[in-house]
Order: sequence, then structure tokens, then C-alpha cells
Amino acid sequence: MNIQKRRQRQKFFASSFFGVLGLFLYRFSDFWRLHQKISVIVMMVLPVLSAAARSPDYDPNDFAIEVVEYVEGSGVGTDWISGDPFNNPDCSLGRPTLETTGDGWIPVDENVPIVPVYPAFRAFELVTIGNSGHLTVKFSHRVANDKNNPYGIDLIVFGNACQQIGSGQSWTNGNSENTTVEGGIFKEPAIVSVSQNGNVWYEFSSGPYADDFAPTASYQWDRVNDVWAEELDPTRPVDPCFCAADFAGQTVANMIDAYDGSSGGTGFDLEELGLDWIMYVRIQDNPGSSATTEIDAVADVSCCGDYKHPFPIGDLTEDCRVNLLDFAVLSEHWLVCTWDCP
Repeated sequence: MNIQKRRQRQKFFASSFFGVLGLFLYRFSDFWRLHQKISVIVMMVLPVLSAAARSPDYDPNDFAIEVVEYVEGSGVGTDWISGDPFNNPDCSLGRPTLETTGDGWIPVDENVPIVPVYPAFRAFELVTIGNSGHLTVKFSHRVANDKNNPYGIDLIVFGNACQQIGSGQSWTNGNSENTTVEGGIFKEPAIVSVSQNGNVWYEFSSGPYADDFAPTASYQWDRVNDVWAEELDPTRPVDPCFCAADFAGQTVANMIDAYDGSSGGTGFDLEELGLDWIMYVRIQDNPGSSATTEIDAVADVSCCGDYKHPFPIGDLTEDCRVNLLDFAVLSEHWLVCTWDCP
């Protein structure tokens, strides 16, 4: 048998073997995708279990780590408990506040988890921008327009917006199933701009705005034991299709469930500005408003394929796993050639 025929036979056997294997794995992948779809449906039906199954995966670098500039505007108030002014820009660094104190109606020495109707409000938790003021912070890495970011949201800004509590009710740090909310929100919107180098800025001129929907929440509510349970994820955005009015008549617990494991905050999509990444965020007073915006934190959204979770070698489906689905893609295209083919 000459060399040319031997190579043809080798190619035939190789293509046949991997073709059959590819067909098998392709059918297997169909079954696997069906399994995944069923799993998604189950998680949609059981949102509490879905959120509880995820544990937050973040570190200090997921949040702004440096204050580049803070220009305190006018109208910056003081903490009515301590008397301290809200002018410490370092309060905008790190993760959003998990627990605050009582406000006097709730004992001041009591730890109170942040919920949509009871936001952070202390001077050691927030910084106020003030009228004509602005705040610029920086990340340690590029905040990317990652294709796997949930809802396409790349950046989250946390303020102290507050969902209106139901008429005649007050928050007592009790059972979140016993308190309902109205469809309004107390907010103090500010304009957000982003930059790659700190010099050239791109503005979200038509919104979204900082210190707006969605109000921050810290923990999932355990409906079985009537206690606060898993910590919510400050690097996961709320579905941007939601607005404050969608929750009118709902309980605080239902509102948190709808966050689907997120801590809330206002989400921003870099795609709207045509940017692949940024490192700087500037929050400035809205000149058309007398509101004095408060900022708690600025977060990078986490996802498969981001700076902490790169796609592993061999991950052809880009789901951060190397498994039979990737092998099915490889076998389906085995021996495909597009240049200098024998």
C-alpha cells in the first residue's frame, strides 16, 4: 500500500471514528442541554432555593479600592446620632454596608441588617456628594464589559435609596414577611461617568443614576425559621427590568426574593457607552436637583470569564468548565480545515 493510500485510509478511519463519537456526544449534549433547561425552570419556580444555593464569591478587589478625588459640595449633613459629617470619601470603598445601627426607634446599640426599607444611614457608612460636588474612585483592575455578566450589567453603584414602607407601618427589625412596601422610592439621583485612564470621561447622561433603584439588601430571609440567612451577593445585579413600582403591595421578604441573590444597587452597562472596559468611576451632583446623593460602594459585576474566573484552556463552550460538551464541539468539527489543507 503506497503512502498516499495509507494516509487516505488513516484519514477515513479518523474521520469515521470521531464522526460517530461526535454524533454520540452531540446527542448527549442535546440531552444535557435539556437537563439544564429543566434545572433552570425548577430554579425559576423555586427562587428562594436558587438564591440560597449560591454563596457570594467576592474579594476586596471587586469594589473600588482608591479615592482619586472628592470635592465636597454644599448641603452635606451630619449623622443625627453621632453628629459626625457625611464627608469621609473612604466610606465609598469596599463592599456595601451589611448591618447598620438602630435609629432611636430601634435601639441604637442594636445591629440591624440592611433591607430595602431600612438603608445605611450613618456617617461611618456613607459619603455625601453635596450640591455641586463629585466623587471619583478607582478599581485595581479593568472592569470589563464581560459577555457573561448577568443582564449585561457590568458595574453596580450602591447608595442609600429607600423603598417606601406601607402606610401605617414602620420597620422594627422584625419578620420581613409582616411588612409590606409601596411602589415609591426615596432617592437622590446623581450622574455617573466612567473612564479608562482618569482623563477622558464617558457619561451616562440619561441614566441610570446613582442612589436610585434598587435599594440595598444584605441577607436572604429564611421563611422556615423566620431569621436572616445567607448573605446576598453585592457583585450580582438585580434584573434591570424591575422598578420600584413593581413591588407595590409586596412584602419586604418578597422583594428580597425577587432580587434573586443580589444585594441590589443600580446597574450600569458599559455597552451603552461603547466601552470594553473602565477603571475609574465618577459620581457627580445632578445640577437639576437639590438632592444630596449618598454613596456606599461601587462594585464590579462577577461572572464566568471575568478577571477572577477566566475561561480554562479547553473550555470551548465558555462556561468555565471543561467537560463532555466541549469534547462534543471538538469532535463535531474534527478534521475541519480552512487553510493549507492536504
